[in-house]
Amino acid sequence: MLQLTKNKQYVSEKFVRTGIIKQRIEDCRYAAVDLYETSVQESEFVDCKFSSVNWRNSKFKKVTFTNCIFDKVDMSGCEFISCAFLDCEWEEISLDRSIIGQKKLDLTGTKFEVVAGVEALAGHTLSYQQAIALLPGLLKEKEIRLDAETV
Repeated sequence: MLQLTKNKQYVSEKFVRTGIIKQRIEDCRYAAVDLYETSVQESEFVDCKFSSVNWRNSKFKKVTFTNCIFDKVDMSGCEFISCAFLDCEWEEISLDRSIIGQKKLDLTGTKFEVVAGVEALAGHTLSYQQAIALLPGLLKEKEIRLDAETV
C-alpha cells in the first residue's frame, strides 16, 4: 500500500499496481507520475495538481477529489464507484473506455476544458457551462464542422 503525504511533490515516479486506501492527501503535486492499475479506496485528494499523470486502468471506490487540477491526465479504462470531483478543473483529461458505477460522478463546480471519452459521462446531469465546454471536443471527435457564417 502506498502512503502519500501532505505538501509533497512527486515527479517522474512510478507507483504501478499499488493501493491507496483510507488516506487524505492534501496540497500535493504529481508531475509525470505513473499510477497505472492503482486501486484507490475511501480516500480524499484536496488541493492537488496532477500534470501528465497516468491513472490508466485504475479503480476508484468512494474517492473524492476537491479543488484539484487535472492537466494531461489519462484515466482511460478506469472504474469509478461512488466518486466525486468537487470544484475541480479538468484542463485535459481522458476518460476513454472508463466505467462509472450506478451512482454517477458528482461533478459539482467542476470546470471542463478538454475531455476525451465523454461517453463515460452518459446519463450524468451537467451544468450549462460544463455542457458547453464539452462541445468543441465532441464536434472535433465526431468530425462535425460549424458553418463559418453562423459563428
